Order: sequence, then C-alpha cells, then structure tokens
Amino acid sequence: MRNFLYLDEYKMYSLSSQLFEGVTDYILNESKTQRSDSETQKGPVASGRLMAEIIETTSASIEKKFLHDYAYSIFEEKLSSENKLTNVDSNCTFEELNPEKGSKRFVRITAKAQFLDSLDVVKTLDNLVDMQDAVSIISNNEIRQLLIEKLGELGENKAAKLSSAPLRAELSRLSKSQRPVDEVANDRLQYKHLSTILAHGFKGRLDISMQLHDCIVSADLKRKCLKDDEDFTFKTYSRISNIEFVILGIITQYRPSGSTEEPGEASSDDDSANMRDVLRKSANAIHGLERQFTSGEGNEIVLDPIAVYIEL
Repeated sequence: MRNFLYLDEYKMYSLSSQLFEGVTDYILNESKTQRSDSETQKGPVASGRLMAEIIETTSASIEKKFLHDYAYSIFEEKLSSENKLTNVDSNCTFEELNPEKGSKRFVRITAKAQFLDSLDVVKTLDNLVDMQDAVSIISNNEIRQLLIEKLGELGENKAAKLSSAPLRAELSRLSKSQRPVDEVANDRLQYKHLSTILAHGFKGRLDISMQLHDCIVSADLKRKCLKDDEDFTFKTYSRISNIEFVILGIITQYRPSGSTEEPGEASSDDDSANMRDVLRKSANAIHGLERQFTSGEGNEIVLDPIAVYIEL
C-alpha cells in the first residue's frame, strides 16, 4: 500500500493516455455511449480499459479521490513492466542516474527527504523582529508579576503612591522589548530586504530534496497536488524526515558539480543590437540571477515530480 503525500493527477493521466495504447479513444467513445455498452468495445489490454474507466469516472461531477491513487498504482506497474523506470535508493550514485549512461528518464527514488517551503521562510522573516521582541517581553514575565504583587500590597494613600512610582516605571519598562532601538531598526531593515530577495528568487516554491550517495535529487512540488495542507504535512512527517519517502518523477536536469550551464551570449552582425538581442541578454542575466537560488554546490539531479508517497 501507498500513503500519498503528493500526486500530480493531470500529469499522471496525461502520461497514462500515451502509455496505455488506445485509452484516449476509449474515453471519447465512453462519453458518447452508455456504460454497459463499453464492455463491447475492443481494448488493447484489460489494464488499459481499467485505466480508461478510472479517468472517465474521475472527470465526472462526483470526485472519488481513492481512484486517483489506484490509477497511480496501475501507472507505476505499467512503467516497470515496460522497462521505462529506474528504481534506486539512497546508495545510488550520480552516474547511475545519468540518462546518457543508461538510466531511464522515469526514476523512482526511495530515501529520506527534506522539505523547503520558501513561502514559510519569507513569512518568518517578515515577522522575525516582532517575534524577537515578543520573546524579550515574555522572558521578563516573572519579574513583572513580582512588581504587580508589590504594587498590590501598597496602600492608596499619598505616601504609597509616591513609593509606587519607581515600581510602576520599572513595570512599564519591562512591558516593552528590552532590545536596543537601533538594533531592532537594523534587524527590521535587514529582514525586510532579505525577504524581498527570497520572495522574488524562489517565487513561492515548495521543494523536496533527497540526499543520495554523492548527489542531491530535488523537485519543485505543486501545492495544489499535495494531499494535505503544508502545515499538516510538515508537522506530521517533519521538514527533515526520519522515515524514507518514495518519489517518482522525470529527470529534467543533470548538473555535475562545478558546471556553469550558462547560455551562450547573443551575437549581432552590426554594432547596434536589435531588440531580440537585448531581450536575449536580459534573459541570460535573469538566468544567472535565478541560478543563485536554484544551484547547489555539489552534484544535483532535478526531477519533474509525479508522486511522493510512503510505502506501507
């Protein structure tokens, strides 16, 4: 059994329609006939017909989530039987996943995972100064409580009010952040601009990464494809997992350590660059900036993820 954390249903069904020959035609016919008539139609394989029925059913107004999970099981089994899938674990090396060395484009990796939610990081930075101030105030709560008790013991006469003035002044001071004003202002300025850079650079990405023998495998997850909310997922499984996950996806980038992977500079026949050259150079500059956020120091393989789950 599989406990799914993530499933890109559209991508799975798109690939399934190509993997199972004749499924698309079957679905088109199914939409025009009664369900009982579908049994008389000729399909290439029984599993293909079953997949078609699942796709057709899930496109109806009544959504049945469990059918997506079962459809995935059929999809993965078909990839394996057609020898289109490479299965590896955390001991796998960078070269073993090289498509030019025999690895399939579809890979199924079993390893411990780490999640990076850029939205959560940006949100934390936006509120970090306020949280630091709150911690500073909370840490003095016992002292404030003692001051309040002393004030309660004093009477209401004129002498008592005079003697209570220093206590009230101290209570007021301890009810505010104890951090220096200049330090708070500098931190707020730093975190604000760091948040702006990260928000632009990561664009709200939710990443999953797995450490293999000599490389990292990473994938950008679509939030709408998560089975549960991010907060529930991270609290349940931890941002750095203690158990192994399975991710199935398509290798899209193969980055050896130290590779530049920079696009070539645009050339022009004359001294004056036309608008296309300007646009291309601008795109190159943006690409270089984005690599500051997406590139690691060591070997890295990037996947287009289809599913993330735990085997039970």
